Amino acid sequence: MSVILLGLGRYVEEIVEVVSAISDVVLVERDEARLRAFLEKAPVANLRALPGSATDVGLWKEVDLEAAEAVISFLSVEATLDVARLLRKALGYRGKIVHVSKARPDPQAVRELDLEVVSIPEILGAILRNLLQGQGIVRYPVGIGLRKGEVVEVLITESSPAVYARLRELRQPGARVALVYREGSPILPRADFRVQPGDRLLVVGDPRGVEIFVGAVIRGEPTFPRRFGSVGALCRAEDEEALYLKERLKVRDWVEACEDPKGVAEVGVFLARDRDWVRRAFQEGYPFPSFHLRGTHPYRSILVSANTEALSPLLASAMDLARIFGSEVYVLFVSRVEAFMPPEEKELLENLKLLVERARKTSGLEVHLIRKEGNPVRETLRLLKGKFNLLALGYTPGRRTAFFRPYVPQLLAQASPVSTLLVPEVNLER
Repeated sequence: MSVILLGLGRYVEEIVEVVSAISDVVLVERDEARLRAFLEKAPVANLRALPGSATDVGLWKEVDLEAAEAVISFLSVEATLDVARLLRKALGYRGKIVHVSKARPDPQAVRELDLEVVSIPEILGAILRNLLQGQGIVRYPVGIGLRKGEVVEVLITESSPAVYARLRELRQPGARVALVYREGSPILPRADFRVQPGDRLLVVGDPRGVEIFVGAVIRGEPTFPRRFGSVGALCRAEDEEALYLKERLKVRDWVEACEDPKGVAEVGVFLARDRDWVRRAFQEGYPFPSFHLRGTHPYRSILVSANTEALSPLLASAMDLARIFGSEVYVLFVSRVEAFMPPEEKELLENLKLLVERARKTSGLEVHLIRKEGNPVRETLRLLKGKFNLLALGYTPGRRTAFFRPYVPQLLAQASPVSTLLVPEVNLER
């Protein structure tokens, strides 16, 4: 097998050195003096030199095209296209034809002649982008995809906000972790996969979604409420607290939606003051977070109930809000008496301790864990009478309190004396 190189381009000497280690090389150059000088400078045992023009049919009679794995051209765009037409249409060559150049050929001609194009400026640009923008943590690919940021590789460091998080906690719409490299081995990760320092995440998706994911993973940039949607909805929420939220939450637009907030396309957060909206949120199962305002802003202290559902999106949202509002976060877990705690409660408590430790270490946030024993509703409401401005609850859309079946998130939301954030458990991988 062989590789045919056309023209003594700028990088031919280096390419000959690499290719000759794995294959025979045929070098075609029309300038005989230049060809002799090259051979004297860099003699290679398995290199065959052919003086002449690559557009000459007679020259190709001296080449075994069936044994050629690839033809790599360093000629001009026009000359490369002429050679490609000759090889494809006249000589029936079906191997790879690669064009290495600063300029890109006409896309239609590239498709028709089945050319591979290696653009030196693109490669250099990607390398510089990795060095300057990626800072050794984010790597952008060379030669694959659309090169618009839809594929990146992210290195998880000890100081990353994502370290030790599960992938379900990192979910963003429009982006997905397709592969994880750990200690030299590729892993197809599941949602409960826990990220560790040294892991390299291959992230794919919409360029904007990937950009938001990368910002959250390496810099801890808040993604609330964008992970749920890009539009804010509200119903007659025009007081100071609503303005406080609207000035700080990054959404594309705010729209009035008193009839049906679920009917708003791409809604990511909903603001309401009327207490009846709490009932509607549980009854109608909103697939986006909703703030139920009680006038207790600014949100200097946030109480997160770990006795509710949707803990992953709830805790992620609470950490984002702490960054946005400069808040302290208190995670409350009300359990049975320690001697009678079942294994699942003990496991949850250990996971909460790990979360708090990780948040303090990687983000510098003031995060605290409070453990109480007794009834979750009673203990939470008792604690709210103190220093807290916002209660954060997670819930499953469609679940609500029924006769003989009290639902803790709804009971807390209805009785809360402070503003309340409801965060639903929804699939964000859309």
